[in-house]
Amino acid sequence: MGLIGHFEGIDSVQSGEPARRGAAIAVDELNAAGGVVIAGVAHRVVLVDRATSDRPDAAASTARSLVNLDSVDVIVGPQYSNLAVAAGAVAEDAEVPMISPMASAADVTRDRAFVNRLAFVDAEQGRVLARFVRDSLGLRRVAAVHKAAMAYGRDVVRLFAEEFRRSGGDMAVIATFDADDPASRRRAIRRVHEARPEAVLFPTLEGPDTLDLHLLRSLGFTGILLGGDAWDSVMLEHDRAVRGGYFTANWDRRSARPETRAFRARYDQRYPGELPRATSAATYDAVRLLARAAARAGVRSGRPVADALRALGVQDGAFGRARFAGSGDPDRGAVILEMVGDSSRVRAVVDPLEAR
Repeated sequence: MGLIGHFEGIDSVQSGEPARRGAAIAVDELNAAGGVVIAGVAHRVVLVDRATSDRPDAAASTARSLVNLDSVDVIVGPQYSNLAVAAGAVAEDAEVPMISPMASAADVTRDRAFVNRLAFVDAEQGRVLARFVRDSLGLRRVAAVHKAAMAYGRDVVRLFAEEFRRSGGDMAVIATFDADDPASRRRAIRRVHEARPEAVLFPTLEGPDTLDLHLLRSLGFTGILLGGDAWDSVMLEHDRAVRGGYFTANWDRRSARPETRAFRARYDQRYPGELPRATSAATYDAVRLLARAAARAGVRSGRPVADALRALGVQDGAFGRARFAGSGDPDRGAVILEMVGDSSRVRAVVDPLEAR
């Protein structure tokens, strides 16, 4: 089993290491139970992780190495959409089943039979957040700012804006900036502030992006901050600038669901003092789902495993409940988290499978 991730720099803290930890827990559990039984034969799971940088061509190269050099049967990752699109093209051509646990762009799975996701798609989180802002917060005027070259931010903002306008809201301004140009960032933030919105949507908020919040606050903005599932609640919990903000999430680590509680206990035992991130839970589930699909298919890789995965139906895991109904995009819910004090709390839960 191959794992693609960021294992250096800030992305390692927020994505790569959490993914590796979630995968390691799942693999150890599977092997402790005797491995994966395929056509009556027990197979020990071997995890091969390879690093990628934040470039699509690097992700594609990493996927090719896993397929051609390591001869993996299945692939987990990458977590980011632009990288998952590129790696997914390699997996599709090689007919190797792949799950990207956290990628949310539609292009990750579009027209692909072997590539899957666990997270909700950008369209869904954009709609959920827009409805919450209008119906629960009662806001009428929102601005947005995002990196011009990042498809994730562009898509979340576009879909949020469509739903927000449809429900009677006003998008005061949508500003973009060049991520490598500090002056471009400052201009975009000032433009947003000058529009006098009640809230500002920052789809991504990782590493240097948090400086944008502090700049906006220093200009005198006292309104509400909004974000997408790219927000890292663990990293932001002690950032005063984000207090009172709301963001969409696939997962809440404090959930009382039995599967989530059991995963959290195993994680705490193995990594004491470390809070589990959504990426850990999603990667843990991805490993177990691929193992389950291989067991049902009776083979280790190829089209039968890909088809078996998409026919699993409703699955309860650490990352939540999802229904696989024939496509690479499982039906799943979402939560809205609010940053309060030095922590976050659930403000709304959208679970279309709750009654099933």
